[in-house]
Amino acid sequence: MQNCGFGWQNNVLRATLAASAQVSGLPVTNLQNQQGAPSLGWRAPGTSAVLTLSGVSGAQWQAISLHRTNLSATATWRIRTGSINSWWAVDWHTDWSGPCNVANGQCVYILPSIATDERCEVTITDTANPDGFLSVPLAFAGPLFQPVRNFSTQSTAGSNLGQDTVTTLGGSEFVSGRWYQRKLSIVHDSLGDADAAVLDQALQAAATGQNILFVPDPDATTDVLAQKSLFGTLSGGDLSNPYGPADRHSLTLTLTERL
Repeated sequence: MQNCGFGWQNNVLRATLAASAQVSGLPVTNLQNQQGAPSLGWRAPGTSAVLTLSGVSGAQWQAISLHRTNLSATATWRIRTGSINSWWAVDWHTDWSGPCNVANGQCVYILPSIATDERCEVTITDTANPDGFLSVPLAFAGPLFQPVRNFSTQSTAGSNLGQDTVTTLGGSEFVSGRWYQRKLSIVHDSLGDADAAVLDQALQAAATGQNILFVPDPDATTDVLAQKSLFGTLSGGDLSNPYGPADRHSLTLTLTERL
């Protein structure tokens, strides 16, 4: 088990994006907005597509994730990172493939170590997808910040429900569900000065509307990563000093899934 990770330096937002296929009106550049609606995302016809991110000098790649997708349970993906050589071909330094293990409409993979490369390529294959197309509204690709000490066991997980309920005169209830939004209360009660400074930068990025990725345990298997990770809006309370002059601070963060 590793300490939790925060992904706030998203290369997707600053890279040059290219796709092997896209639907007119739903281009791959839609991944650079922060909205999770399928009508504002990237859509590729068919059941296979390649996403390429390039053009970011000194880019670091560690966590790769797709969110709010329509991928099915049998979807697979391949992740490669590499750099252009003197013959203008790509030398791939990282090459991993496996099942997406989709849960909550998302899939997450953590590279064994941070790769510093010019580009990242993600190939998605979902031959059993009943829609006949791939829909990816949100994506993250970048490094994770991991505090020296982990979050507290006082942290909680919950949800916001979007539903309309009509109750008849006889007492029967009819529910129309519109959305289910996960949320986390992340309690850190032992942050050092250096950790608090980085989380302050993440909060400043989140204040601009940028989504933040939270991974409770980067060492978890891909199925657990998909179940437990959350990508959304981040806010924080006041930083306190419960231990007096000691280099340990307390901060509670609220992360709400982006819809």
